[in-house]
Amino acid sequence: MKGWRAAWWSLILLGIPAAGRAEFDQCRLIDQVLNRLGNAMAINRLIIAEGKDSTAVAAASDALAEQNESYRRTKRQRANAPKPAAMAGNGTDWLAV
Repeated sequence: MKGWRAAWWSLILLGIPAAGRAEFDQCRLIDQVLNRLGNAMAINRLIIAEGKDSTAVAAASDALAEQNESYRRTKRQRANAPKPAAMAGNGTDWLAV
């Protein structure tokens, strides 16, 4: 009996919460990447808008083109990422009916 009880508690204490945290951390990590990417894109847009140095504008324009593609790719990954267990049953389940 003690063996089953120990297995049950280890499953509860180690297994279930760890999976939920891992999913949440993945979503949070993607959000952080998107925030940093958005900041870098804003800086490049400012450099382009000022237009003082043509070489800086060209470099910022190239970097912005790469950042736009990276932003789109990361947004697709975020949309396709599994939803954390904490978000399940948040009151919008009836929308899927």
